[in-house]
Amino acid sequence: MNFYGSPLLRYGEMRNIDIRKPQRNGKGREGKGESTMSKAYSEKEKIFVLQNRWEIKNRHIVYYGIRKAPYTFENSLRLPERTLKKLRLADGSRTLAELKPDLYIKKLIKEGILVPKENYRPDKTTYEEASFCKNCTANDYMIPGLETDENGLCPMCVQKEKLKKLKAVLPEITTVPDNRKGEYDLALFYTGGKDSSFLLYYFAVVLKKRVLCLTWEIEYMSENARQSIENAKKIVKNAVFLMEKVDKEVMKRIYTEHYRLAGNTCMCPSIAYVLFYPILTEKNIPYLVLGNEPSQMQNLLFNNISPKIAFRPTIRAIGRFLWNSGRILTFKKPLAAGQEQAYLTVRTLAKGTFFGKSGEGKYHNEQVRNICKALASEKEFTENFRKAVKKSYRNGHIPRLAHVDLSAISDGYKWGDVKTLLKEKIGWIDCVEAEKGLHTSCNIEKCKEYTQFQSLEQRKADLFPFPP
Repeated sequence: MNFYGSPLLRYGEMRNIDIRKPQRNGKGREGKGESTMSKAYSEKEKIFVLQNRWEIKNRHIVYYGIRKAPYTFENSLRLPERTLKKLRLADGSRTLAELKPDLYIKKLIKEGILVPKENYRPDKTTYEEASFCKNCTANDYMIPGLETDENGLCPMCVQKEKLKKLKAVLPEITTVPDNRKGEYDLALFYTGGKDSSFLLYYFAVVLKKRVLCLTWEIEYMSENARQSIENAKKIVKNAVFLMEKVDKEVMKRIYTEHYRLAGNTCMCPSIAYVLFYPILTEKNIPYLVLGNEPSQMQNLLFNNISPKIAFRPTIRAIGRFLWNSGRILTFKKPLAAGQEQAYLTVRTLAKGTFFGKSGEGKYHNEQVRNICKALASEKEFTENFRKAVKKSYRNGHIPRLAHVDLSAISDGYKWGDVKTLLKEKIGWIDCVEAEKGLHTSCNIEKCKEYTQFQSLEQRKADLFPFPP
């Protein structure tokens, strides 16, 4: 059955009835449904419009915001063309009766997507007008289109308990085995920021692992991050630091293209894969470790980048089994947990997204698609990376992409405590804004936040900055 095809949502019973006249039941009295039918008639005479922040986009309607439960993860809905034609007519001049509602229209009304004109909610234009969640700082000015439920809670707070067990879409680890066949036990992308510095401290200092720190020297690297890297080089003895820099003009062209497509400035982690994946495969490094807080992982859910099912280890195991069955049949080495995620990540950056090339659908991953297009504009820069991706698929020399829950290895990952620890143990330097918690290594973090806000507010993108 189609998503909107519920047989309960019918107008058909009213089609041949003059609802302006009282109807009588079998006992000769006026039926009890009179008031209901009068109400339905009154509703059909109202002017209906698409609720604010809903847009018709090709074969879908897309919501630029976060819906309240139970519709939180339904931001993109595919509809038949006949229904989309009716919605295009809902321009503020036609009644519901004139739109000739079908079953899909009825469903949209029930969900508050198609509403009477008087129920239209305009965007909040100032911070003072904002409606806040009663439990956190989320509000409908900083996140345009944020809906709260009848208890005044935002979707993130409503889903909090349900999502506690959903920690990562990657294999979750707290340590790695010693690599007896190579120079390093693991690699990590090291920016000199708080999170990557804590991973360095945890694996190299606490667990005594041999760590390869991969640093892309970006134009926007903060001075405190540079100094933190230099201090770590002197203090952390069992880590090797490898730094790469990209030609300024090449990066200017890539970032310009990405800004044109996405309307924001953030794509740095993807460049790191392009620079360092060939090294990871050549040295056959067993693990590439990423560290995130739970809120950053949940960002994938609330931005409709990844479905809940992708967070389940059992489902990932089934997917890996099917993948390896195909590899074995074609005489290729089967992949271990984390290797398929690593390959899919780099394969997407090298060749573009598998699905949703039109930019439609629930999990169309607009952010990744724009990054891929920006990288594709510089073929010479990505040539070695693309060759390494192709070669690693054949020989199976792919690092395991693994996730470390920073909260699980640090008693809650309290920012103040973590910063103090890093300063004492590896000479970490805090940024000028001491209260800053995220991306302490970047000088243009505010620029990224502003451009993301502008893209969402202007409905150029449906991704939003997730509150920490």
